Amino acid sequence: MIELHGPTYKYRGERLEKPEIIYINDHCFDEDDQCFHVKTLLENSTCDPGLHTLIFDHVGHDDELSKYNSICFPIFLASECQEFIEQDINLNWKLKRRIFNFSINKPRIHRKFLLEEIERLGLTSYRHSLAWKHNPINDIKVTDFKFGPEIAMEQGIKNGNFKNAKTYDELLKPIFQDTCISIITEPCFYEREAMVTEKTLMALIGGTIPIWFGGWKNAQSLAKLGFDVFEDVVDHSYETLDDPRERCTQSLERNLHLFDLEKIQNIIKNNRHRLQYNVDLLLSNPFLQECFEKVRQSKEPLRSSLLRTMNAFRNNMFQPQVVEFKRFN
Repeated sequence: MIELHGPTYKYRGERLEKPEIIYINDHCFDEDDQCFHVKTLLENSTCDPGLHTLIFDHVGHDDELSKYNSICFPIFLASECQEFIEQDINLNWKLKRRIFNFSINKPRIHRKFLLEEIERLGLTSYRHSLAWKHNPINDIKVTDFKFGPEIAMEQGIKNGNFKNAKTYDELLKPIFQDTCISIITEPCFYEREAMVTEKTLMALIGGTIPIWFGGWKNAQSLAKLGFDVFEDVVDHSYETLDDPRERCTQSLERNLHLFDLEKIQNIIKNNRHRLQYNVDLLLSNPFLQECFEKVRQSKEPLRSSLLRTMNAFRNNMFQPQVVEFKRFN
């Protein structure tokens, strides 16, 4: 099995001479080169590109990589979810005093765009995290949520070894628990790729209604895993628009009626059982269950490759579960 780190991998003329199983860690579209270098790698194989198998560690692809033999194996989400479970986070449903929240760290295209849209639309009543030294976009204030050892950069922060679950529980929890809607900026922008990270987990465990600013079919992907994405409340039709910038603008434009404090507070109050359902489902780690289901459905040699990936992920986090799975399967 070959492992590639998606955000940094660039094709350098390699030739795959036999069918390979390729595990792609993280998203893999190069925004500077405007291409998937993994696709170039496949197409320059001396064997049929369709004989290779791609393992994506997130939820799903609908773009030009979808024509290849691939499997979506959400091991990253399973590990993030497990860390949230082990953090043993206390929930507080009594707040919800503001309309929405947003959290920005790395300065991606749509995150800068979100700052512009909040100002353009005149959206108020929010809490946020903006981990930059300065905001060159507008007057939205930067924030300083740190444990102490982190390194602040001009636009971003080097977090060190702090787990996302710990960062949420001890620094960011009030942002989510004090608000009704989470505007989520997952990493993908150009790709037609459903990619969910800890940002979405924070929104769910914080008891908020999610709206994804950018991204592709994130709501649909979570709904398939059993989560309530409030399709009767939020118009998620934005997430299949062709233009990535339109996916961003329309996520807000089509849901502006929700940005009324009294209205959204009533929606939250009347649907608290649904919000709690999402929390309970999250704490059962459905992503780990999905990983094992994908293993059950796979044949060798893919099956062994998936189990090796699970066993080694994040310092053998799931080694006991993998051992138990092998005993009975």
